[in-house]
Amino acid sequence: MIKYNGKMWEGAVFDLDGTILDSMWIWESVDGRFLTRHGLPIEESYLKALTNMNFPQAAAYTKKRYAMEESEAAIMEEWFALARGMYEREIGLKPHAAEYLEYLHRVGVKIAAATSSEPVLFEAALKHNGIYDYFHAFALSSETSHGKDTPEVYCLAADRLGTKPGSCIVFEDILKGIQNAREAGFYTVAMEDASAAEEMEQIRAAADVYITDYREMKEIEK
Repeated sequence: MIKYNGKMWEGAVFDLDGTILDSMWIWESVDGRFLTRHGLPIEESYLKALTNMNFPQAAAYTKKRYAMEESEAAIMEEWFALARGMYEREIGLKPHAAEYLEYLHRVGVKIAAATSSEPVLFEAALKHNGIYDYFHAFALSSETSHGKDTPEVYCLAADRLGTKPGSCIVFEDILKGIQNAREAGFYTVAMEDASAAEEMEQIRAAADVYITDYREMKEIEK
């Protein structure tokens, strides 16, 4: 367990893309290449709409928005094909994420991921960076009804760790995720990511703690 804000915490639930993995840049590239392949415009409103969606939701939204003939499964497979190689070889970690995960593991904190990504992608990146074995459980937003529009995926992750929201910390980079996790009773830590720059001040206000580097967690440990 670990002590923050005068309380002991037994579990830590991490978002992956943009929070542990420095990977959001890849999705800008994948989305752009996908739209270009299909002769579609790259619209900021489309890219922003995908932020809180899991893959099935995003595929359904894309198919409907652009009246595409391809099936939702085919759309997802094309995304995966574009991203898979980059997840296997190119994605690194957010500053000092590996050291922090190792520290949590060493002091007995149980670690889970709550992610909108899919195992075919994130497992390769976690293994490539040598951190896969720190995770005790994974919860996918595709296993829930509403992606990250509700706290369900964080609660699922906590449940798989055998903990409750009141004894868990959630680490996230998106505003809606921070807001939903906090409303469910989790202690929330926001990791800065350039992809969420437009909402940075709102994220700062919504989270219990805001960091740019995992070394900063040591400063609040007490």
